[in-house]
Amino acid sequence: MRVPHLSAALAALLLLASCGKASPELPLEDRIENAEQVVAELRCGLRGHARRITVTFTLDSDIYPELNGAVEAWVEAALQETENPAEGDYLRCQLGGYTWDSAFVMEDGVWQYCVSIVPAYYDYLVQEEAVTDAVIELRNGFQFPAETPDYEKIAAIYDTICQTVSYDRVHRRNPHSHLKSTAYGALVLRSATCQGYCAALYRLLRECGISCRIIRGTAAGEFHAWVIAAAEGQYYNLDPTWDAGAEEYRFFLSGSADFPDHAADAQFQTREFTDAYPIAKESFRKEG
Repeated sequence: MRVPHLSAALAALLLLASCGKASPELPLEDRIENAEQVVAELRCGLRGHARRITVTFTLDSDIYPELNGAVEAWVEAALQETENPAEGDYLRCQLGGYTWDSAFVMEDGVWQYCVSIVPAYYDYLVQEEAVTDAVIELRNGFQFPAETPDYEKIAAIYDTICQTVSYDRVHRRNPHSHLKSTAYGALVLRSATCQGYCAALYRLLRECGISCRIIRGTAAGEFHAWVIAAAEGQYYNLDPTWDAGAEEYRFFLSGSADFPDHAADAQFQTREFTDAYPIAKESFRKEG
């Protein structure tokens, strides 16, 4: 994975105080004082396309064997849903992975660790800024009054994505071409694959006050991504990739009974997830 070389993408630095006596019964990520601040700084660094995010902390025991699990937990926590449309699933779509390294010194029975996380982004910071400009222009163009029903917001945004973005057949099989999987590909280049469609749809829906999530899984036997969005209190399926360019949409606000050939990954079928985002069985029907 490539790492952008931008002077604007500066490393975030967080210095944590000593957490005192460590309790080995707890995971490392829970034993460090101000762990929530670690996650917040990491999220901020990812959102700002930081080239290197450095965390330093002290403990009274050698915890190097646990560091990999802690870093994984911090990154996963940083990618959880927030109120910011440019975080959560959107941020996850722009991140192609990361590497990390660490160093430590031990003095008087205290270990001081320095952990550096180096993200690999699918796009550059300047491209993310172009996405933000495109989102603002589209959002201003919609001019949704405060009382606009969810259905009308979703319909307008979905139609915009489906009718202005073409499927990127040129790069779909190229593992070195990443822009096809980003909102930049969809909203600026107007060409994307399923993840790019979903990142753009998610960003616009969230910007307009619609709760939504990006679902990953398979469709017709291949990797695929789609979106679920809340309309009038229930969640429905949206597949802008399969509806792109169509005169009539087959996968717009579909209930689970009307969404064939799509199988979500296991993490989206857990009780915790389905309780938080229950999908309607029947497709949305607009009154009147």
